[in-house]
Amino acid sequence: MNRLDEIVRKFPVRKSEEQKDSFLRWAQTIAGNAGIVARTEENGKHHNFVAGDPDTARVIFTAHYDTPANMILPNLIIPRNLPLFFLYQTFVVGLLLVASLGIAYGIFRLTGERRFALIGFFVVYYAFLILMLMGPANRNNVNDNTSGTATVLGLMETLPIEIRDNAAFILFDNEEKGKQGSKAFAKNHPAIKQNTMVINMDCVGVGNHMLFIAKNYARAFADYTLLEQNLSEQDGIIPHFYPSTGSMMNSDQSSFRRGVGVVACKRCPVVGYYTPNIHTRHDIFADEKNIEYLVESLGTFVKTIAEN
Repeated sequence: MNRLDEIVRKFPVRKSEEQKDSFLRWAQTIAGNAGIVARTEENGKHHNFVAGDPDTARVIFTAHYDTPANMILPNLIIPRNLPLFFLYQTFVVGLLLVASLGIAYGIFRLTGERRFALIGFFVVYYAFLILMLMGPANRNNVNDNTSGTATVLGLMETLPIEIRDNAAFILFDNEEKGKQGSKAFAKNHPAIKQNTMVINMDCVGVGNHMLFIAKNYARAFADYTLLEQNLSEQDGIIPHFYPSTGSMMNSDQSSFRRGVGVVACKRCPVVGYYTPNIHTRHDIFADEKNIEYLVESLGTFVKTIAEN
């Protein structure tokens, strides 16, 4: 059984404190069996899994392990079509406003009191927002972000022992609540926040276009050039490298100055690159081939930076 299937079977939801603790203990066992020192680092209220030594590593591979809330409408990822992305976000916000206004109007018709209607509007609107962030867990979260978690663990397990010191591995808590786990970690590790390249895997399981979206500070880094050189098209998976300017990937890499986000996408006319089904009951699939591609290619990248 591969790590992706094992996580789906053993830890289908990682949202409550008990569920997260159970998963973290298992992840530490995996690291220990691979001969890697790992720990759960408490950054405030956030429990981040840390394997290896991030303070001395040349590169840190990350993902978030927490489970998103279940939503009716998908959190559609459209990383390279900003007009369509903002149009979709406006559509979602518009639906929330219409629903809230409808309920407020119903309250006004029942009570005849505008103040009650106004209070009802704000209560309903913010209740919708809270449900989107902290509502009932989406039990179907194979791509978001079991795929990224499985990739980081797979890379951690397979990286040859002679080059392991060049890399560290972190699974962040509470990305779904506004990247809180990575923000807290970056605050507690200012040198890493400023200087270390952080490659973050989020939703890497669906689509044959593998996008690497990097901040300018990362793109100017010598090791980033080596990253580009060590990834090539294999088995139909095509890597693409884009700057964060003109892109939209809102995940944990944004907490670090030299952050690089990785997302797998499908592609179609007009829309361009997109990742469907995130935060919905339809998020039931991730292609193991994508994970194998990243584990192999990023492992070769670490070997290259160890030689330079």
